Amino acid sequence: MVGFALVLMKAAVYRGKDDLRVEDLPVPEPSAGEMLVKVDACGVCGTDIKKIEKGLLSPPRVFGHEIAGTVARRGPGVKRFREGQRVVVHHHVPCRECYFCARGAYAHCALYKKNGTTAGFEPAGGGMAEYLLAMDWIVERGTIPVPDGVLPEEAVFVEPVNTCLKAVQKARIGPGQTVLVVGQGPIGLLLMQIARSVGATVFASDTMDDRLAMSRRLGADAVFSAQGDVPAQVRQATAGRGADVVLLAAVGRAAFAQGVEAARPAGTILVFASTAPGDTVEVDLGVQNPQEKDILFSYSSSQEIQEQAARLVFERRIDVKSLVTHRFPLAEAPQAIAAAARPVPGVLKVVVEMAPPSA
Repeated sequence: MVGFALVLMKAAVYRGKDDLRVEDLPVPEPSAGEMLVKVDACGVCGTDIKKIEKGLLSPPRVFGHEIAGTVARRGPGVKRFREGQRVVVHHHVPCRECYFCARGAYAHCALYKKNGTTAGFEPAGGGMAEYLLAMDWIVERGTIPVPDGVLPEEAVFVEPVNTCLKAVQKARIGPGQTVLVVGQGPIGLLLMQIARSVGATVFASDTMDDRLAMSRRLGADAVFSAQGDVPAQVRQATAGRGADVVLLAAVGRAAFAQGVEAARPAGTILVFASTAPGDTVEVDLGVQNPQEKDILFSYSSSQEIQEQAARLVFERRIDVKSLVTHRFPLAEAPQAIAAAARPVPGVLKVVVEMAPPSA
């Protein structure tokens, strides 16, 4: 057993709308089948930002679900992992047995909706803490060993890469297709790279020049400023047709309208960007119906592709490290959330890194 004298740990506790505080909490104690994981790094995700800024969930909670850590203590019966082993921990996995799981709609499984990692309070991820508890079903089906040589700040991308890979597969992107990714923040840059990795020609648009430059650096075949006529430029590059698939990694009416217009007749528009209740768009049914464009939605991850997504990160088939622009200690978690919440030049992925706890 890994020994440590800590009874209390630091955690970033959500206390209400726009209220995040670094506090002392008891270190969780693993029961049978559970594991205590020392968090090494946690990525800041837009869904957590949304919950904090809009007060969507009841406090108190500890958010953070892009988790890379080290097994600190095993509960009775845990044999798959050893103490001291580095792991990526997913915060929810499906049952694989219910009506929705049988149809591959894992995000709608009742067990999937039940969060399985916590640093205290109502389970909500728990990655913004020095330690978290992984419950038995997460230990069994939602924990992945991290190979030597992979940095914690790279490993935190396994969960978001899974969600992006799921979207690319749902949109049936493959060799010979032309794809437009609207928005080149961290998620858009992941979607762009994954679409290219399966053989598509990928265009990208964004409002910020530095994000377009990063997109070009990471392999986009062409980039377009969203301040120009992106649909016209896409049609010009595709013999007048438009994109086979448009992936929306930016939210809002302008981004949606751009995507719909840029898609070819009988093409596909997939909405991926994080949304909140009340976000609406307008669709002219009289225009879109005869054009037979499919509008799809993709949300959260899929356990079916868990290992495939991990290989993309661990084997560096896509570049995730270049996306990390800001690193904050846990003591500055509120500042990390603030930095990630506003898309400004120079800011892409924000990661909270845990300093070694003092005994």
